[in-house]
Formats: sequence, structure tokens, C-alpha cells
Amino acid sequence: MGLMMNSLGNSFPFVENAEKIQSDGKKANATLTRIKGIDNITINGNNPQILTYEFDNNGQKTESKFSVFEPEKTDNLKVGDIIPIKYLNGESMPTEFEQYSFSMDFMYYIAGVILLIGLILCYILYSQINKEISLYKTGRIMEGKIISISHNKGFTFSKFGSPIDVHYEYGNKVAKSRTNNFALTNNKSIGDSIRILVSLDGNESCLYPELIAKTNGWKENYVA
Repeated sequence: MGLMMNSLGNSFPFVENAEKIQSDGKKANATLTRIKGIDNITINGNNPQILTYEFDNNGQKTESKFSVFEPEKTDNLKVGDIIPIKYLNGESMPTEFEQYSFSMDFMYYIAGVILLIGLILCYILYSQINKEISLYKTGRIMEGKIISISHNKGFTFSKFGSPIDVHYEYGNKVAKSRTNNFALTNNKSIGDSIRILVSLDGNESCLYPELIAKTNGWKENYVA
């Protein structure tokens, strides 16, 4: 996104002190040396144009560029035409054209929205991972009763592959845990028991990670 905005922003010249030049600049005649369309911007089928011209600045030949979007005027221009300009403090501009400027505000707005969505998703992912890590550290092993098992297609922001949602109940609570470890639910059906980790206050839970536990040699803290 940043590269695209920089590309658009740098694709045409911009005169910072246009009003100052219009009011206080010196008049001169300039010769058009090039007329080039800005191809990556199209408005109603027309492209803004960059006018390149040369003029005499106190005995020195000076080249300047100016961006315009006035198709009814620029369509009649050709290289070699003489156009009136004003110049001041190293900057210049044609006097018969309005300067075209591409507003970057909406691009930054889009980038901000995308960034905000990304931050929200990262926060949700962090909250999920943080909850599971906390359960891995301090959770107690209990038996839950499977209510439903559903397979999801594609990717999710919290698990890769094709995750499985397992709804289960323990005590008087119903909870859901997502996993992509098919071994946890192999040969399991609705009504079967499944091992879960439950927080000390009983409010948070997740499926017991059998493979992680065996790999890391966890000591089981089982509560019937």
C-alpha cells in the first residue's frame, strides 16, 4: 500500500507556492518540449497531463514541469507551442492552466482502515492464544461431553488448515474449542467424553492438547 501511494504521489510534479507565483511571479514565455499523460490515473476516460517546458530565466535556460487536467485545452497543445508562464524563487507555472493535484487523503484513509482491521484481528488472535497458553500452564484436566463436531473449510485467522469446532459441556457450562488436530476427535461422536483443560475459576476451557502434552512431558493435573 505504501509503495502504491508513493508511486502515485511521485508520478506528477507539484508546485507548492502556486498562489504566491500567480500574484508575485515574473511573466515570461515558455516553449513546450514535451506533453506526457499520467497513465496510472484516468478520469472519465482522460488522463492528467504533464507539461514540460523551457524558458529564459535571467539568461539561463530553465526546464520546468507542470501537471494539468484540462482535456479541452491540452488536446489542442503540441510540442513547440509557446505558453505564458510566471516564475518565482526557482518555481514556475503556466498562467492559463489550473494545477492538477492528486489527493492522497482517501488512500491514507483506506490504509488506516486496513491497519485497524489488522490490529483487531491480531488482538483477537492474541487473546485466543493467550487464553490457551494460560490454560496450558494452570488449567486442570477435566472430562467434557461432546455436543457437536463441525469441520470448517479453508483457513482461519486462529488455526491453519481445515479446523474442527468442538462444542462440549462440562459442569453447567457449554463451550467451544477449535483445533486442527484431527487425532483429538478420531473415533469420537456426540455424547462421548473428551478431555479438556479448565481454568481455576472454571470460566475458561479448551481441548486438552494430547500431542503437545506428550511431546513436552506434562504432568497431568486431573480433576474428576
